[in-house]
Amino acid sequence: MKKIYPILVLSAAVAACSAPEPKSLSSSSGWSQTGTPALHAVRDGKLRELMDRMDSLMHERFMTETQIDAERRKYARQIAETAHSLSANVDAIIASLPGLNLTADEQTAFRALAAKLRSEMGLLQQQAESNRIDQISDNLHEINTTCTSCHALFRKLGG
Repeated sequence: MKKIYPILVLSAAVAACSAPEPKSLSSSSGWSQTGTPALHAVRDGKLRELMDRMDSLMHERFMTETQIDAERRKYARQIAETAHSLSANVDAIIASLPGLNLTADEQTAFRALAAKLRSEMGLLQQQAESNRIDQISDNLHEINTTCTSCHALFRKLGG
């Protein structure tokens, strides 16, 4: 009964908002005797917006396992595509190396971090393509750590 109660209250509120006004307070055009729109007519757009949002939230809440799995696969494909694009950008990062005027040791560190980033992106792509969603978060943390390390060492050179 506890789960039904909020639905009944919401249904009653919607019914009350959509009920016609008594004839004495409004004319057939929906305008009150004062020449201004009736309150429900003014709020009608907002009520529809809120009800559409409620429908959307209810739909998300009560998705079937098959629908949830389809959404997860869609997001995993998007993650895989993005990881592939980011991995391709590692080549552009490495291509910028000659213009950075780095020492031999700095170039070695730069290449090592770029290689690590490429490897992590490849792993992320594999995880996403295999729908291993639970492993993606840890890999994203590693990618962020690699990026942060490189930026800490070499950011001043680009700017």
